[in-house]
Amino acid sequence: MSMNTTLKFLQITGFVLICTPVLATGNPGEKPVAVTSQTATSFAAHLANLPANPPGLTAAISPAGMVSKRAGTETAASDIPDVIVIPNRNTTNSMRVRGRIQGQYAFSSGSNDGGITDADDYSSFEIRRVRLGLQGTLYGDFSYLVEANVLSNADLDAATLTYSGLPSTNITFGKAKPRFGHEQNTSSASILTFERTRLDGHLNGGKPIGLRLNGSILLLSYYLGVYNGQSVGTGRMGSDTDSYLLNASGGLNLDGLIADGFQTRFRADYLHRTNSNGYYRFEDAFAVSGHFGTGGIDLRAEYLSGSDSENGDISGFYILPSVFIVPETFQAVARYEQISGDTGVSVGQNRYADRVPNLYASGDEYTAWYIGVNYYIHSHNLKFMLGYELAENRNSDTDVSGKASTIFSGFRMQF
Repeated sequence: MSMNTTLKFLQITGFVLICTPVLATGNPGEKPVAVTSQTATSFAAHLANLPANPPGLTAAISPAGMVSKRAGTETAASDIPDVIVIPNRNTTNSMRVRGRIQGQYAFSSGSNDGGITDADDYSSFEIRRVRLGLQGTLYGDFSYLVEANVLSNADLDAATLTYSGLPSTNITFGKAKPRFGHEQNTSSASILTFERTRLDGHLNGGKPIGLRLNGSILLLSYYLGVYNGQSVGTGRMGSDTDSYLLNASGGLNLDGLIADGFQTRFRADYLHRTNSNGYYRFEDAFAVSGHFGTGGIDLRAEYLSGSDSENGDISGFYILPSVFIVPETFQAVARYEQISGDTGVSVGQNRYADRVPNLYASGDEYTAWYIGVNYYIHSHNLKFMLGYELAENRNSDTDVSGKASTIFSGFRMQF
């Protein structure tokens, strides 16, 4: 087969593969396009007129590596545009496939104090998260992100469209996390422990649909949001327009001001539920965090509090220090967490201890110690983790308690 014939075959194949779904379905809201004999004849005539050296061929493999063939020139693979769209749409600036896979194993052993039935053990392999999506930029000042959970029942995890054409302000609409809690706003691919704190489990705001404004001015950053308060569902409309969740956050970034290479950041976050029938557990919630680091040493600390006249209050804090024993490769991590709730408020147990048969979890006080190591192969894009947590749930009135020792092992991968 000659080179010209090969190139023509590749162009025809790409054209058919890309156009097939369009021919079958058309644009949203339009009737499907019927493929008639006249359409087929016109398409065949187009194929007969294809150039021998098509400009749309974007890549070929050579012994030296991948090069780009455009208008008879050669460029490095790194210079290939982020997205090739056929037919060419110069309004689409970039498009990137993204995703993550997280797998782990946990063994949790429980015991009860206070004269109640003793607890048993629990262990399981788990595919913790599998997500797949697209993100990119278009029309110059717009960026987009769409990501789905693709475990047993696929559902929309996040979908946002952001306009960044205003000075010091980004406008975002869609489904995403509020800015509340340093730990919650750290991606699950980048957290240093297997699971976020039990405290975060009580106070995080989910991923509601709404409108957000955020930006920064000198050392200060801000974030304002208003979301559907009825649920975090992906329906096109909320079922109660009188219920909203309001969000405000402010940050101070002093990186490099105390000393070269020294990271110093503070943030304060607030959530308010406007109606008691909203999905969020608390009427008002506050979070104050600090993040410090230099070299391979890192320290994160946060205090969170939620108040509600009907369901009771919960507050607590955690401290999370870490250090790289081998630079950028082998990291040691520790965490201490403490939670207190009003009398009668159950603060529960961690993800796996909560599944231990008969383990006491109805107390209003909770403490947990975590130690672990992380081995980074490609930063947070691929790492292996090993951890141990000792946690206790205790009733402050009766001294009944449930203790759990949990061993974790697993990996985190994202692309």
